[in-house]
Order: sequence, then C-alpha cells, then structure tokens
Amino acid sequence: MQKQKTVLLFAITVTAVVTISILSIPTAMATILRINTPNQGQKVPAGSFLTVTGTSMPSNATHTKCSVQLQTNQHGYKPVSPLGPVGTYTTWKGATSEPVKVGVNQVEGQLLCFADNGTPNLIKHLVHNFTGIQTNSGIPTLPAFPH
Repeated sequence: MQKQKTVLLFAITVTAVVTISILSIPTAMATILRINTPNQGQKVPAGSFLTVTGTSMPSNATHTKCSVQLQTNQHGYKPVSPLGPVGTYTTWKGATSEPVKVGVNQVEGQLLCFADNGTPNLIKHLVHNFTGIQTNSGIPTLPAFPH
C-alpha cells in the first residue's frame, strides 16, 4: 500500500496601485558626489602627493552652504578648492593629505551641506581605493616643494 501525499496550494493575489511622480522625489535624492581622479583601482607612483578632482551637485533650496572635504587613508578631512561658478563645489580640486604609500590607499570625499541655522542637513561620502606602486628605481618619488 502506497502513502498518498496531499499538497495544498494557496494563491493570494494582492493588487496595489502605486503612483510615483518623478517630480515628487526630493532633490536631495539626486545629490551627486563624484571623485574623477584618481580612478577607482588606479595605480599611481608612491611617495608623492596626488591631486584629487571631483564634482558634486548638492545645491537646491534645502541644501545650501555646501562644501567638500577629502581625507586620505582615514587621516582626517582637509578642505578642497571649489572651482565651480561663484565658488561652488560643482567642480573641485584638492590633494591627498599625505604622500601615497606603497599598496592600497584610500581617498574619501565628504559633501557637507548646512541649513540656515548651521545644522548639517546633508552628508554624503564616497570612497575610492587606488594603489601606490614603487618607481623603476625602487625608491618612491618625492613631491617637489617650492622654496
């Protein structure tokens, strides 16, 4: 005698109407922080300071008074120079806060915007890893400093 198995199937149908209007999405959702150089995973000479460039698009009626800062290998944020119109951070440029080390390095951009009362109301972070390599001489290149 064989045992019979009974399988019960239940079907539940849920119908929902979801309406999303593109215009209702807060502009903060469109905030962009981008590091253009160095590229993610790029190999660069060790021992030198590296120029870091990027773009951001934070400004709207809610997020004003914005700035961008960089930190290298988690050694504290340093301000970058705004290069956009009227001193905005739509494009910006900075440098690593320490010389590039041999091996994996990390540069992190931070976009910070403040409300009129001085309270931060938008903070965005972006991290790029890049690799420091020794030059052919085996000695890391050193940055040239003006006298």
